[in-house]
Amino acid sequence: MNYKILNKPVFEQAQVRSVSDVEFTEEQLQDGMKLAVSKADPLLALYLVDMEGQKKFEVRWDDSSEIFNGWYSAWDNFTWCLSVVEPPKEERTIAAEPPKEESASAEEAPKEEQE
Repeated sequence: MNYKILNKPVFEQAQVRSVSDVEFTEEQLQDGMKLAVSKADPLLALYLVDMEGQKKFEVRWDDSSEIFNGWYSAWDNFTWCLSVVEPPKEERTIAAEPPKEESASAEEAPKEEQE
């Protein structure tokens, strides 16, 4: 995993049922409840927030944020941001490999024996 879960009970609840019964502390009412954070970039995080009495999800990254009504759209956005921060291992491996040498050019290839 390229992210860390900070509030496992609420994180798991959000995946299977409503989070409307989740209670916030005073601080969480103001700042939101951080559910998950990127391991590569701590400025990328998924929050549960209370907006006018309704629970919503918020993806925050650097100085931007986006609010989502549902878990799946918020999770899709968070995982997309994770992929930008840290591409999958296959992509990093391919990008890190040096270019392969091209096959010998026609000039360097052995000439066929002439009869």
